[in-house]
Amino acid sequence: MSRRASVRRVLRAALVIPAILAAAVSAAAAADKTVALTVETVPLNLENETQVRAGALLYRGGIAVRSPDPRFGGFSGLAVSRDGARLTAVSDRGAWLRALIRYDGAGRLAGLAGGRIGALAGPGGKPLRGLDADAEALTFLPDGSALVAFERRHRILRYPAGLHPLSGRPVRAPAPAGLAAAPFNGGAEALAHIGGGSILLLTEKLPRGSGAYAGWLARKGRWRPINYARTGGFRPTDATVLPDGDIAVLERHYTPATGVSARIALLARDAIAPGRTVRGREILHLNPSMTVDNFEGIAARRGPNGRTLLYILSDDNFNPLQRTLLMMFEMP
Repeated sequence: MSRRASVRRVLRAALVIPAILAAAVSAAAAADKTVALTVETVPLNLENETQVRAGALLYRGGIAVRSPDPRFGGFSGLAVSRDGARLTAVSDRGAWLRALIRYDGAGRLAGLAGGRIGALAGPGGKPLRGLDADAEALTFLPDGSALVAFERRHRILRYPAGLHPLSGRPVRAPAPAGLAAAPFNGGAEALAHIGGGSILLLTEKLPRGSGAYAGWLARKGRWRPINYARTGGFRPTDATVLPDGDIAVLERHYTPATGVSARIALLARDAIAPGRTVRGREILHLNPSMTVDNFEGIAARRGPNGRTLLYILSDDNFNPLQRTLLMMFEMP
């Protein structure tokens, strides 16, 4: 090799290597950065701000959350740590959000702080984009890993355990064979580890028979069908296991004429079995006159007084006329 050629190679390396490093730093910054959060407390009912009871639950505070970050919004899956200190959510555009939850002196939900936002990666390690990025449900497994269900391109990804599991590179997880038949925008909306190694998955719009939506129950990677009974025009949008082992299912109803409503239905754990049709018992109903939006995320934990606390999170569809609401309720 001539001296001139050698010099050219060194110069190319000197130019290319910093560019590669800069791109890597830029990608890392895009994948995980601090996000500014602004919160405003909201009542359960604007027309009656003293109202604290809704159905069988007690309202324990709520907030509307905003951020200037363009990736903030569209949250459709929710997890809350056992001590209630941390929130994790996933969005329709392939983002994850982590934040610290703040409470007032009476234990009411009061705010969020320490927000970080980043991109969900695909199995190849690159950030998910376009139709691949529509994350709809999130659940953590006992080993610390996380399952995320996606629609449009229906599948489940498993993110590795670690300090920040959703920042890792996932692998494809087994999914029900029938999930591929779900409507483009009506696939796996509810995904919950319900104990004993079992996973519950409910679809939003895949019919099974004339009066139910398709669901599945998995154990040791084997999925078996169950049916989730329809109630009025409500559709399941998320599910979570309660400290006592029962399951709370979040549901949504919307028509242009009536607006949006939400409800929580309770399923007895021993009622869920392969081949069965299960129907929830309503414990909360938020009608259009109350503080309500497109609720798509639910999480539960045991509170310091031993009672169960339920959190629900709304998907604002990146629509300026909608809000990201986080509300907390207590089961008496």
